[in-house]
Amino acid sequence: MTVSVSDQRVLLRPSDLEPIGDDRSIVGVFNPAATRFNDGIVLLLRVDESPTPGSADMLALPRIECLGGEPSWAVDTFPREGADTSDPREFRLADGAMRLPHLAHLRVVRLSADGATVRSVSVVPDLLPTESWEELGIEDPRITQIGDTYYVTYVAISRHMGIVTALMTTNDFRSFTRHGIIFPTENKDVVILPNTPDHEFVAYHRPVSLSGVSAPSILSSRSPDGIHWGQHRMLIAPRPGMWDCVKVGAGAPPIRVPEGWLMIYHGVDGNSTTSPVGTYRAGAVLIDAEDPSRVLARSHEPMIEPHHPHETTGFVP
Repeated sequence: MTVSVSDQRVLLRPSDLEPIGDDRSIVGVFNPAATRFNDGIVLLLRVDESPTPGSADMLALPRIECLGGEPSWAVDTFPREGADTSDPREFRLADGAMRLPHLAHLRVVRLSADGATVRSVSVVPDLLPTESWEELGIEDPRITQIGDTYYVTYVAISRHMGIVTALMTTNDFRSFTRHGIIFPTENKDVVILPNTPDHEFVAYHRPVSLSGVSAPSILSSRSPDGIHWGQHRMLIAPRPGMWDCVKVGAGAPPIRVPEGWLMIYHGVDGNSTTSPVGTYRAGAVLIDAEDPSRVLARSHEPMIEPHHPHETTGFVP
């Protein structure tokens, strides 16, 4: 079943926000986490900033300098010659190393109860990259409320630890407590269940095997405290010849429905001349409420797929 888009309004554009420093510009605002809080909705918004371009033959690539004291914005330059810049999300330098052309942080956005009106956008110091393992940015958060605590998983990137998922908690969205890395390289798309029958933590995550032995798949894991994870089991994998044949990953945290846990996930098919990074579509998986590692049903066809020009063209096609 395909779901029709009912509202085309834009909440926030890069031009609506100010960069943190004069030596950079905002190139993207996207991938927000969302939750209800008090009388409205709170988003944790990913904001990507780019340094002022250098000379035509050099790449200017940002990072956070974490060598004692307050973390500071730094820009490294590399020859453009021999670098692969075809994917706007990440560049490959001539020596094969990967660097990001932008540096991401998170901002708190407060919306009206219907989600249609932006009340405020705040830069919160706790949501800026500050740790050495966050030196290339923090991005793509997800929020799960358990009791009065909001658990925020987010992706952190650095040259020495790669792409990892870390955890923060908050009670008020004004201050956040870091709990460190919970899933090491290379792992992302981590969502936590709101609750389970035995009161353990359950998460779904997407590790990537750089050896190519297995395709990027969604696994389930359990934890006694939300920090130490184990009991990893396969949940769903890409399906050859289908719309999710290359990789899959969790979207928002699952929600409870009468039949079990409903999770919206993204699936990607192969690259093409019109879609160099593959086509991203959304489907659903229904998970057993008593055994959150057991799948009851899965979308045969995608629920949402790109059709409109703003979905098929842009910063990333």
